[in-house]
Order: sequence, then C-alpha cells, then structure tokens
Amino acid sequence: MVLPLPGGVTRSDDGPRRIPVLINPRGGSADKVLELLRADSRFVVHETDPRVLTDRVRALVDEGVRRIAVSGGDGTVTAAAATLCGSDVELAVIPGGTLNHLARDNGIPVEPEQAAEIAATGTAHPIDVGRVNEHVFLNTSAVGAYVSFVRTRERLESWMPYWPASVLAGLQLLARMPRFAVHIDAAGDQPARSYQACLVFVSVGERDFDKGVFGARTTESRRGLHVIVVPNAGWRRLSRLVLGAVFRGMQAELGQVDSFVVDECRIEMRRRHGNVSFDGEIRALDAPLRYRIEHDRVRLVAPAPIGGERPPSAEAR
Repeated sequence: MVLPLPGGVTRSDDGPRRIPVLINPRGGSADKVLELLRADSRFVVHETDPRVLTDRVRALVDEGVRRIAVSGGDGTVTAAAATLCGSDVELAVIPGGTLNHLARDNGIPVEPEQAAEIAATGTAHPIDVGRVNEHVFLNTSAVGAYVSFVRTRERLESWMPYWPASVLAGLQLLARMPRFAVHIDAAGDQPARSYQACLVFVSVGERDFDKGVFGARTTESRRGLHVIVVPNAGWRRLSRLVLGAVFRGMQAELGQVDSFVVDECRIEMRRRHGNVSFDGEIRALDAPLRYRIEHDRVRLVAPAPIGGERPPSAEAR
C-alpha cells in the first residue's frame, strides 16, 4: 500500500519514504530521465519550472524530507544547493546539462541510470561552496573577458552555429578588452596583491590546468578558492595566451598569469554594478565583488569527495 504525504511525496507503509526528484520537463534530456525515474519505485517525480525550483526545495525541507534529487544542468543544481546550504538535507544529482561540472568533479556518472542508482543508494559527503557577495556557486565564477565573450556568443548563436559564434565572439573580445581592479587581502602566508586585470577566474577547490583536463579537480586539489588573474595586456599577448592554453595547456602559459589559492578576495569595478558568471548563469551584482570559501556547507550524494575522505576543515573543528 502507498500512503500519500504532503506535497505529493509518498511512502509505502512497509518501506522508506520515496526520494523526491525535481526535474525541468523542458530540459534537453528530460524525456529520458522522466521515463526512467517514473518506472523506479524509489523516486517520486516533481516536474518543476526552474523559476519555482527554490520554493519547491524549501517546501520539501519543511515537510521533513531528508534527501532531495535534482535533474538538470549546473545552474539548476546550484540553485538547489544554495537553498540547502548549511542544512542536513542531502542533495542528489542526476545530470541533465551540457557540462555537468559538479557531477564530473565528484564522480557522479552522467548516464541517468547510473546516476539514479547513486542518488538512491549513495552516501552523502560534505562539499565546499563559494560565495560571491551573497550568491552561492559550486564550480567556477568569472569576471571580465570571459563574461563579455559568453554574452556576445549567445547573441550570435541566434543566427549561426556554436563554433563560428565562438570564434567571432573571441575576435570581438580582443578588440574591446574589459579592465578592472583586483585586490587580494593578506591572509596567513599570502601577501596582499593588487592588479589591473582583464579576466579573473575563481573556482571552488584547486584546479588542474594541464592540457586535456582544463579546469578539472584532482586528488591533490587544495581546498579554498583557486584564483586565476590575467593582467591587462595587449591583444597580441592575450592572443598568445589563449592559443597557448588551447594547444599546449594552461600550465605552459602560467608565467603570464597569476594563480593562487586563497580563502577570500575582492574585485572592484569602475561602475556600481558588474556582470559576473557563476555556474552557467550571468548576473549583474553590486560592486565591489567579495568572494569567500565556505567549507562543508552542502551534503552531496556521491561516490566519494575529490581526494577521498578529507579531514574536517578548521571551521568544522
């Protein structure tokens, strides 16, 4: 017998509560995932418009759910994680996006069948999150040239394929390179730093920038914010940097950028607001931008955290 619970969550009278799965029915892989999960008695499916995702997550938390699964891209997963940040409710991910950075970084399979098995039977591990002002991100954030590139490419994609749009957006970017100030406050053994930059990447956890694994996390990754600063440069130098990263790996070009792991940093803008990308989303945020790391804030259902079981952070102790 199946007993109804508030909000459409159900539980059999002789078994555990079924795991709610929130999925955007208009997503690219939605049909396949919906068919799979509706046939799996361990889950109950909620077709959810992304605009009300956070409200639905809060409602499930209020109902006492202990694990929530989300199927979507990095932006969808981040929205759910931000709502669960600091709570004991576990987040399971069934990847449904293009890049699926969080899933790949944490060993979650991208195939729906395998990911669903992890979501139903896996163990939750605490993961770190980043914040820019008050906005949570799980993977990477960027300011400057990359944001300009993405906005231009998205406009061009309305009338040309992805790769030609990317090339043309890159050429337009080189002609109009943004500039802004970056300040890294002194902390621990890290000295204070100041730059005039055209691009900054900030990622949760140290990243490997060798060719073939650009931006991937490794088993030796340090915890913190990995900041990559590209100082102001002429278009020739920036062109060499970009081409070097593509064909020889970013590691070959790190002499032209600054790379370090910190707990906090600050980015100032010429205007009161600046466009910032994080986990696939672009938003205008108030300046200055203040980045910080927060340890062990989301309980992610995954095979194991990067690098295996980790000692607790100083904050947790």
